[in-house]
Amino acid sequence: MRTLRLAPVLAGAALLPALVPALASAQDAPLAIRGARIVTVSGPVIEKGTVVVQKGRIVAVGPDVAVPAGAMVVDGSGKTLYPGLVDALTTLGLVEVDSVTATVDTTEVGDMNPHARAWLALHPDSELIPVARANGVTTVLSAPAGGLVSGQSALVRLAGTTPAAMVLKPQAALHAVYPSGRPAFDPARLFDEPEQKTLAERLKDKEKNQKQALARLGHLLAEAKAHAAAAADATRGLPETNRTLEGLAPFSRGEAPFVMRADAEDAIRGAVRFASEKALKLVIAGGLEAWRCAELLKEKDVAVLVKLHRLPARESDPYDAAFANAAALHRAGVRFAIVTDDSENVRNLPYEAAMAAAYGLPAAEALRAITLSPAEIFGAADRIGSIAPGREANLLLATGDILDTRTQVTHVFIEGVSQSLETRHTRLYERYKDRP
Repeated sequence: MRTLRLAPVLAGAALLPALVPALASAQDAPLAIRGARIVTVSGPVIEKGTVVVQKGRIVAVGPDVAVPAGAMVVDGSGKTLYPGLVDALTTLGLVEVDSVTATVDTTEVGDMNPHARAWLALHPDSELIPVARANGVTTVLSAPAGGLVSGQSALVRLAGTTPAAMVLKPQAALHAVYPSGRPAFDPARLFDEPEQKTLAERLKDKEKNQKQALARLGHLLAEAKAHAAAAADATRGLPETNRTLEGLAPFSRGEAPFVMRADAEDAIRGAVRFASEKALKLVIAGGLEAWRCAELLKEKDVAVLVKLHRLPARESDPYDAAFANAAALHRAGVRFAIVTDDSENVRNLPYEAAMAAAYGLPAAEALRAITLSPAEIFGAADRIGSIAPGREANLLLATGDILDTRTQVTHVFIEGVSQSLETRHTRLYERYKDRP
Protein backbone atom coordinates (compact mmCIF):
# COMPACT_ATOMS: atom_id res chain seq x y z
CA MET A 1 0.00 0.00 0.00
CA ARG A 2 1.03 3.59 -0.54
CA THR A 3 1.52 5.80 2.45
CA LEU A 4 -0.65 8.74 3.44
CA ARG A 5 0.86 11.50 1.35
CA LEU A 6 1.62 14.58 3.46
CA ALA A 7 0.48 12.65 6.56
CA PRO A 8 3.27 13.89 8.86
CA VAL A 9 2.86 17.53 7.74
CA LEU A 10 1.20 18.92 10.83
CA ALA A 11 1.57 22.52 9.74
CA GLY A 12 -1.27 22.03 7.27
CA ALA A 13 -3.79 21.64 10.07
CA ALA A 14 -2.89 25.04 11.47
CA LEU A 15 -3.71 26.62 8.10
CA LEU A 16 -7.09 24.91 7.78
CA PRO A 17 -9.31 27.54 9.47
CA ALA A 18 -7.84 30.26 7.27
CA LEU A 19 -8.25 28.25 4.07
CA VAL A 20 -11.81 27.01 4.45
CA PRO A 21 -13.73 30.30 4.07
CA ALA A 22 -11.89 31.09 0.86
CA LEU A 23 -12.26 27.65 -0.66
CA ALA A 24 -15.67 26.38 0.39
CA SER A 25 -18.68 26.92 -1.90
CA ALA A 26 -20.89 29.76 -0.70
CA GLN A 27 -24.66 30.01 -0.78
CA ASP A 28 -25.47 33.10 -2.83
CA ALA A 29 -29.17 33.65 -2.04
CA PRO A 30 -31.62 32.43 0.62
CA LEU A 31 -33.10 29.00 -0.04
CA ALA A 32 -36.58 27.81 0.89
CA ILE A 33 -37.73 24.20 0.56
CA ARG A 34 -41.50 24.40 0.78
CA GLY A 35 -44.32 21.90 1.17
CA ALA A 36 -42.23 18.83 2.00
CA ARG A 37 -42.71 16.29 4.74
CA ILE A 38 -39.81 17.20 7.06
CA VAL A 39 -38.09 14.45 9.06
CA THR A 40 -36.06 16.50 11.55
CA VAL A 41 -34.63 13.44 13.41
CA SER A 42 -33.97 15.56 16.51
CA GLY A 43 -37.65 16.45 16.88
CA PRO A 44 -41.10 15.54 15.61
CA VAL A 45 -41.87 14.97 11.94
CA ILE A 46 -43.52 17.98 10.26
CA GLU A 47 -46.03 16.59 7.78
CA LYS A 48 -46.00 19.68 5.57
CA GLY A 49 -43.58 22.47 6.26
CA THR A 50 -40.86 24.80 5.08
CA VAL A 51 -37.14 25.00 5.75
CA VAL A 52 -35.33 28.31 5.17
CA VAL A 53 -31.57 28.41 4.66
CA GLN A 54 -29.27 31.42 4.65
CA LYS A 55 -25.49 31.52 4.35
CA GLY A 56 -25.26 27.74 4.53
CA ARG A 57 -27.21 27.40 7.78
CA ILE A 58 -30.79 26.49 8.58
CA VAL A 59 -32.51 29.56 10.02
CA ALA A 60 -36.13 28.42 10.29
CA VAL A 61 -38.10 25.16 10.26
CA GLY A 62 -41.85 24.73 10.65
CA PRO A 63 -45.31 24.41 9.13
CA ASP A 64 -45.92 28.17 8.91
CA VAL A 65 -42.48 29.58 8.10
CA ALA A 66 -42.47 32.59 5.79
CA VAL A 67 -40.34 32.49 2.66
CA PRO A 68 -37.92 35.48 2.58
CA ALA A 69 -37.95 37.85 -0.38
CA GLY A 70 -35.60 36.89 -3.16
CA ALA A 71 -35.24 33.30 -1.97
CA MET A 72 -34.74 30.42 -4.36
CA VAL A 73 -37.78 28.20 -3.75
CA VAL A 74 -37.73 24.43 -4.16
CA ASP A 75 -41.14 22.77 -4.28
CA GLY A 76 -41.08 19.77 -1.97
CA SER A 77 -44.74 18.82 -2.39
CA GLY A 78 -45.22 15.07 -2.15
CA LYS A 79 -41.60 14.54 -1.15
CA THR A 80 -39.70 13.99 2.11
CA LEU A 81 -36.87 16.16 3.38
CA TYR A 82 -34.15 14.54 5.48
CA PRO A 83 -30.88 15.72 7.02
CA GLY A 84 -27.93 14.61 4.91
CA LEU A 85 -26.81 11.09 5.75
CA VAL A 86 -23.60 10.55 7.74
CA ASP A 87 -21.37 7.50 7.21
CA ALA A 88 -19.18 7.33 10.30
CA LEU A 89 -16.56 4.88 9.02
CA THR A 90 -15.23 4.93 5.45
CA THR A 91 -12.10 5.22 3.34
CA LEU A 92 -13.88 7.55 0.90
CA GLY A 93 -11.43 9.96 -0.67
CA LEU A 94 -8.52 7.72 0.31
CA VAL A 95 -9.31 4.67 -1.85
CA GLU A 96 -10.47 4.67 -5.47
CA VAL A 97 -9.96 1.06 -6.63
CA ASP A 98 -9.04 -1.47 -3.95
CA SER A 99 -7.11 -3.69 -6.34
CA VAL A 100 -5.03 -0.83 -7.77
CA THR A 101 -2.30 0.01 -5.27
CA ALA A 102 -1.62 3.44 -6.76
CA THR A 103 -5.15 4.54 -5.80
CA VAL A 104 -5.00 3.31 -2.19
CA ASP A 105 -3.78 5.97 0.23
CA THR A 106 -4.81 4.71 3.65
CA THR A 107 -1.73 3.34 5.36
CA GLU A 108 1.43 4.96 6.69
CA VAL A 109 4.76 3.15 7.08
CA GLY A 110 5.23 1.47 10.47
CA ASP A 111 2.67 0.45 13.06
CA MET A 112 2.57 3.56 15.28
CA ASN A 113 1.27 6.60 13.39
CA PRO A 114 -0.93 8.75 15.65
CA HIS A 115 0.33 11.86 13.84
CA ALA A 116 -0.89 10.72 10.38
CA ARG A 117 -3.84 12.89 9.35
CA ALA A 118 -6.21 11.45 6.76
CA TRP A 119 -7.64 14.77 5.57
CA LEU A 120 -4.30 15.74 4.05
CA ALA A 121 -4.54 12.73 1.72
CA LEU A 122 -8.12 13.31 0.55
CA HIS A 123 -8.73 13.18 -3.20
CA PRO A 124 -11.54 15.68 -3.93
CA ASP A 125 -11.92 14.47 -7.54
CA SER A 126 -12.65 10.87 -6.57
CA GLU A 127 -15.39 9.40 -8.78
CA LEU A 128 -16.82 7.70 -5.68
CA ILE A 129 -17.72 10.97 -3.93
CA PRO A 130 -20.53 12.05 -6.31
CA VAL A 131 -21.86 8.47 -6.33
CA ALA A 132 -22.25 8.53 -2.53
CA ARG A 133 -23.61 12.08 -2.57
CA ALA A 134 -26.24 11.25 -5.20
CA ASN A 135 -27.86 8.82 -2.75
CA GLY A 136 -28.06 11.39 0.04
CA VAL A 137 -24.76 10.91 1.87
CA THR A 138 -23.39 14.38 2.63
CA THR A 139 -20.81 13.72 5.36
CA VAL A 140 -18.39 10.84 5.98
CA LEU A 141 -15.66 9.95 8.41
CA SER A 142 -12.60 9.25 6.25
CA ALA A 143 -10.31 7.03 8.30
CA PRO A 144 -6.80 5.62 7.87
CA ALA A 145 -6.04 1.92 8.28
CA GLY A 146 -3.27 -0.50 9.17
CA GLY A 147 -0.75 -0.92 11.96
CA LEU A 148 -1.46 -0.79 15.68
CA VAL A 149 -2.21 2.95 15.62
CA SER A 150 -3.40 3.92 12.13
CA GLY A 151 -3.75 7.69 12.47
CA GLN A 152 -6.38 10.41 12.70
CA SER A 153 -9.64 10.44 10.77
CA ALA A 154 -11.57 13.50 9.58
CA LEU A 155 -15.25 14.34 9.22
CA VAL A 156 -15.59 15.36 5.59
CA ARG A 157 -18.34 17.12 3.62
CA LEU A 158 -18.85 15.58 0.18
CA ALA A 159 -18.46 18.90 -1.62
CA GLY A 160 -15.46 21.06 -2.38
CA THR A 161 -12.47 21.15 -4.72
CA THR A 162 -9.70 20.94 -2.11
CA PRO A 163 -9.25 18.87 1.07
CA ALA A 164 -9.36 22.03 3.19
CA ALA A 165 -12.72 23.07 1.70
CA MET A 166 -14.20 19.63 2.36
CA VAL A 167 -13.13 19.11 5.95
CA LEU A 168 -15.70 19.71 8.68
CA LYS A 169 -13.55 18.36 11.54
CA PRO A 170 -9.90 17.58 10.71
CA GLN A 171 -9.05 15.62 13.89
CA ALA A 172 -12.28 13.73 14.51
CA ALA A 173 -10.80 10.59 16.08
CA LEU A 174 -7.68 8.50 16.51
CA HIS A 175 -7.86 5.00 15.00
CA ALA A 176 -6.20 1.88 16.36
CA VAL A 177 -6.54 -1.87 15.84
CA TYR A 178 -6.91 -4.28 18.73
CA PRO A 179 -3.86 -6.55 18.42
CA SER A 180 -4.58 -9.94 16.89
CA GLY A 181 -1.84 -11.68 18.86
CA ARG A 182 -0.21 -13.08 15.75
CA PRO A 183 3.59 -12.87 15.73
CA ALA A 184 5.14 -10.14 13.61
CA PHE A 185 6.09 -11.16 10.08
CA ASP A 186 9.76 -12.09 9.80
CA PRO A 187 10.99 -12.37 6.17
CA ALA A 188 14.10 -14.23 7.35
CA ARG A 189 11.90 -17.10 8.54
CA LEU A 190 9.60 -17.22 5.52
CA PHE A 191 10.78 -20.66 4.39
CA ASP A 192 11.31 -22.18 7.85
CA GLU A 193 9.38 -25.28 8.77
CA PRO A 194 6.35 -24.16 10.86
CA GLU A 195 6.70 -24.94 14.55
CA GLN A 196 4.23 -27.53 15.82
CA LYS A 197 2.28 -26.30 18.86
CA THR A 198 -0.77 -27.41 20.76
CA LEU A 199 -3.91 -25.28 20.88
CA ALA A 200 -3.13 -24.32 24.48
CA GLU A 201 0.36 -23.19 23.48
CA ARG A 202 -0.97 -21.13 20.57
CA LEU A 203 -3.53 -19.42 22.78
CA LYS A 204 -0.83 -18.66 25.35
CA ASP A 205 1.38 -17.12 22.63
CA LYS A 206 -1.56 -15.08 21.34
CA GLU A 207 -2.27 -13.67 24.80
CA LYS A 208 1.41 -12.87 25.32
CA ASN A 209 1.68 -11.04 21.99
CA GLN A 210 -1.49 -9.07 22.68
CA LYS A 211 -0.22 -7.99 26.09
CA GLN A 212 3.07 -6.86 24.58
CA ALA A 213 1.33 -4.81 21.88
CA LEU A 214 -1.05 -3.20 24.38
CA ALA A 215 1.88 -2.45 26.68
CA ARG A 216 3.61 -0.63 23.82
CA LEU A 217 0.48 1.39 23.18
CA GLY A 218 0.06 2.11 26.89
CA HIS A 219 3.64 3.37 27.17
CA LEU A 220 3.09 5.63 24.15
CA LEU A 221 -0.07 7.09 25.69
CA ALA A 222 1.79 7.78 28.94
CA GLU A 223 4.63 9.46 27.03
CA ALA A 224 2.12 11.63 25.16
CA LYS A 225 0.59 12.83 28.43
CA ALA A 226 4.01 13.58 29.88
CA HIS A 227 5.09 15.42 26.73
CA ALA A 228 1.93 17.56 26.75
CA ALA A 229 2.42 18.35 30.45
CA ALA A 230 6.01 19.40 29.80
CA ALA A 231 4.92 21.63 26.93
CA ALA A 232 2.34 23.31 29.15
CA ASP A 233 4.85 23.98 31.95
CA ALA A 234 6.35 27.39 31.15
CA THR A 235 9.02 27.01 33.83
CA ARG A 236 10.62 24.04 32.08
CA GLY A 237 10.89 25.44 28.57
CA LEU A 238 9.52 23.81 25.44
CA PRO A 239 10.35 20.10 25.05
CA GLU A 240 11.89 18.75 21.88
CA THR A 241 9.35 18.51 19.04
CA ASN A 242 7.87 15.03 18.73
CA ARG A 243 5.16 14.74 16.07
CA THR A 244 4.03 11.30 17.24
CA LEU A 245 3.45 12.38 20.85
CA GLU A 246 1.90 15.70 19.88
CA GLY A 247 -0.58 13.92 17.62
CA LEU A 248 -1.54 11.50 20.37
CA ALA A 249 -1.92 13.99 23.24
CA PRO A 250 -5.64 14.98 23.01
CA PHE A 251 -6.68 11.36 22.55
CA SER A 252 -4.52 10.11 25.42
CA ARG A 253 -6.32 12.55 27.73
CA GLY A 254 -9.76 11.29 26.68
CA GLU A 255 -10.67 14.60 25.03
CA ALA A 256 -11.51 13.06 21.64
CA PRO A 257 -12.71 9.63 20.45
CA PHE A 258 -10.24 6.75 20.41
CA VAL A 259 -11.62 4.33 17.81
CA MET A 260 -10.39 0.76 18.19
CA ARG A 261 -11.24 -1.85 15.58
CA ALA A 262 -12.43 -5.05 17.27
CA ASP A 263 -14.91 -7.71 16.13
CA ALA A 264 -14.58 -10.76 18.39
CA GLU A 265 -16.13 -10.69 21.86
CA ASP A 266 -12.80 -11.21 23.63
CA ALA A 267 -11.22 -8.40 21.58
CA ILE A 268 -14.07 -6.01 22.39
CA ARG A 269 -13.85 -6.84 26.10
CA GLY A 270 -10.07 -6.40 25.95
CA ALA A 271 -10.44 -3.01 24.24
CA VAL A 272 -12.94 -1.85 26.87
CA ARG A 273 -10.65 -3.01 29.68
CA PHE A 274 -7.64 -1.22 28.13
CA ALA A 275 -9.61 1.99 27.55
CA SER A 276 -10.93 1.96 31.13
CA GLU A 277 -7.41 1.62 32.52
CA LYS A 278 -6.11 4.49 30.35
CA ALA A 279 -9.25 6.72 30.66
CA LEU A 280 -9.78 6.81 26.90
CA LYS A 281 -12.95 7.90 25.12
CA LEU A 282 -13.42 4.55 23.41
CA VAL A 283 -15.45 3.83 20.28
CA ILE A 284 -15.53 0.27 18.91
CA ALA A 285 -15.27 -0.07 15.12
CA GLY A 286 -16.72 -3.15 13.46
CA GLY A 287 -18.20 -4.74 16.56
CA LEU A 288 -19.36 -7.95 14.88
CA GLU A 289 -19.92 -9.61 18.26
CA ALA A 290 -20.86 -6.45 20.18
CA TRP A 291 -24.27 -8.00 20.89
CA ARG A 292 -22.51 -10.58 23.08
CA CYS A 293 -21.20 -7.89 25.44
CA ALA A 294 -23.86 -5.20 25.11
CA GLU A 295 -24.29 -4.86 28.88
CA LEU A 296 -20.59 -4.06 29.30
CA LEU A 297 -20.68 -1.51 26.48
CA LYS A 298 -23.68 0.16 28.08
CA GLU A 299 -22.06 0.18 31.52
CA LYS A 300 -18.87 1.78 30.18
CA ASP A 301 -20.76 4.08 27.76
CA VAL A 302 -18.82 2.80 24.75
CA ALA A 303 -20.26 3.61 21.32
CA VAL A 304 -20.08 1.14 18.42
CA LEU A 305 -19.71 1.71 14.68
CA VAL A 306 -21.70 -1.24 13.32
CA LYS A 307 -21.30 -2.78 9.88
CA LEU A 308 -24.21 -5.11 9.15
CA HIS A 309 -23.64 -6.92 5.86
CA ARG A 310 -21.31 -9.61 7.19
CA LEU A 311 -21.26 -13.30 7.97
CA PRO A 312 -21.36 -14.55 11.58
CA ALA A 313 -17.99 -15.22 13.13
CA ARG A 314 -18.90 -18.57 14.66
CA GLU A 315 -20.61 -21.59 13.15
CA SER A 316 -22.87 -21.76 16.20
CA ASP A 317 -24.17 -18.19 15.70
CA PRO A 318 -27.59 -17.55 14.13
CA TYR A 319 -27.38 -16.73 10.42
CA ASP A 320 -28.74 -13.24 11.13
CA ALA A 321 -26.45 -12.39 14.06
CA ALA A 322 -24.78 -9.51 12.21
CA PHE A 323 -28.08 -8.16 10.84
CA ALA A 324 -29.68 -8.19 14.30
CA ASN A 325 -26.61 -6.70 16.01
CA ALA A 326 -27.88 -3.10 15.89
CA ALA A 327 -31.29 -4.08 17.32
CA ALA A 328 -29.61 -5.90 20.21
CA LEU A 329 -27.45 -2.86 20.98
CA HIS A 330 -30.51 -0.60 20.85
CA ARG A 331 -32.40 -2.81 23.32
CA ALA A 332 -29.42 -2.67 25.68
CA GLY A 333 -29.20 1.14 25.43
CA VAL A 334 -25.79 1.16 23.72
CA ARG A 335 -24.93 4.17 21.56
CA PHE A 336 -24.17 3.16 17.99
CA ALA A 337 -24.01 4.29 14.38
CA ILE A 338 -24.48 2.17 11.27
CA VAL A 339 -21.58 2.38 8.80
CA THR A 340 -20.43 0.91 5.48
CA ASP A 341 -16.71 0.72 6.40
CA ASP A 342 -15.95 1.02 2.69
CA SER A 343 -15.31 3.46 -0.14
CA GLU A 344 -17.22 2.37 -3.24
CA ASN A 345 -20.27 1.17 -1.27
CA VAL A 346 -20.89 4.31 0.79
CA ARG A 347 -23.90 4.88 -1.48
CA ASN A 348 -25.51 1.82 0.18
CA LEU A 349 -25.56 3.41 3.64
CA PRO A 350 -29.38 3.79 3.79
CA TYR A 351 -29.77 0.13 2.87
CA GLU A 352 -27.43 -0.95 5.67
CA ALA A 353 -29.83 0.89 7.99
CA ALA A 354 -32.81 -0.69 6.23
CA MET A 355 -31.38 -4.14 6.88
CA ALA A 356 -31.10 -3.32 10.58
CA ALA A 357 -34.74 -2.20 10.53
CA ALA A 358 -35.74 -5.46 8.85
CA TYR A 359 -34.11 -7.38 11.70
CA GLY A 360 -35.68 -5.66 14.67
CA LEU A 361 -34.34 -2.10 14.90
CA PRO A 362 -37.16 0.51 14.92
CA ALA A 363 -37.16 2.45 11.64
CA ALA A 364 -36.74 5.80 13.41
CA GLU A 365 -33.66 4.47 15.20
CA ALA A 366 -32.28 3.08 11.95
CA LEU A 367 -32.52 6.56 10.40
CA ARG A 368 -31.00 8.13 13.50
CA ALA A 369 -28.07 5.68 13.25
CA ILE A 370 -27.06 7.22 9.90
CA THR A 371 -27.75 10.86 10.79
CA LEU A 372 -27.75 12.24 14.32
CA SER A 373 -26.12 9.34 16.20
CA PRO A 374 -22.80 9.44 14.30
CA ALA A 375 -22.79 13.23 14.65
CA GLU A 376 -23.17 12.84 18.42
CA ILE A 377 -20.43 10.19 18.66
CA PHE A 378 -17.92 12.48 16.95
CA GLY A 379 -18.96 15.73 18.61
CA ALA A 380 -20.62 17.36 15.61
CA ALA A 381 -24.32 17.18 16.53
CA ASP A 382 -24.44 20.98 16.80
CA ARG A 383 -23.59 21.17 13.09
CA ILE A 384 -24.92 18.11 11.25
CA GLY A 385 -27.28 15.15 11.60
CA SER A 386 -30.63 16.90 12.08
CA ILE A 387 -32.88 19.61 10.65
CA ALA A 388 -32.94 22.44 13.18
CA PRO A 389 -32.07 26.15 13.26
CA GLY A 390 -28.33 26.74 13.43
CA ARG A 391 -27.36 23.44 11.80
CA GLU A 392 -25.49 23.27 8.51
CA ALA A 393 -27.94 23.01 5.62
CA ASN A 394 -26.90 19.51 4.55
CA LEU A 395 -30.20 18.18 3.25
CA LEU A 396 -31.68 15.61 0.90
CA LEU A 397 -35.08 15.67 -0.76
CA ALA A 398 -36.47 12.29 -1.81
CA THR A 399 -39.60 10.80 -3.33
CA GLY A 400 -40.30 8.67 -0.24
CA ASP A 401 -38.71 6.72 2.60
CA ILE A 402 -34.93 6.97 2.22
CA LEU A 403 -34.56 3.43 3.64
CA ASP A 404 -36.60 2.05 0.72
CA THR A 405 -34.56 1.07 -2.36
CA ARG A 406 -37.38 2.31 -4.61
CA THR A 407 -36.99 5.89 -3.34
CA GLN A 408 -35.23 8.38 -5.60
CA VAL A 409 -33.16 11.27 -4.25
CA THR A 410 -34.12 14.35 -6.29
CA HIS A 411 -32.09 17.10 -4.56
CA VAL A 412 -29.01 17.23 -2.34
CA PHE A 413 -27.83 20.40 -0.61
CA ILE A 414 -24.52 20.84 1.23
CA GLU A 415 -24.22 24.07 3.21
CA GLY A 416 -27.25 25.31 1.30
CA VAL A 417 -25.68 24.77 -2.12
CA SER A 418 -27.48 22.47 -4.55
CA GLN A 419 -25.25 19.59 -5.63
CA SER A 420 -25.21 17.92 -9.01
CA LEU A 421 -26.58 14.36 -8.96
CA GLU A 422 -24.57 13.42 -12.03
CA THR A 423 -22.17 10.53 -11.48
CA ARG A 424 -19.99 8.31 -13.56
CA HIS A 425 -22.88 5.83 -13.48
CA THR A 426 -25.38 8.31 -14.93
CA ARG A 427 -22.92 9.46 -17.61
CA LEU A 428 -22.34 5.90 -18.75
CA TYR A 429 -26.08 5.22 -18.69
CA GLU A 430 -26.81 8.20 -20.90
CA ARG A 431 -24.00 7.25 -23.26
CA TYR A 432 -25.12 3.68 -23.84
CA LYS A 433 -28.88 3.55 -23.16
CA ASP A 434 -29.85 4.19 -26.80
CA ARG A 435 -27.10 2.16 -28.41
CA PRO A 436 -28.53 -0.16 -31.12
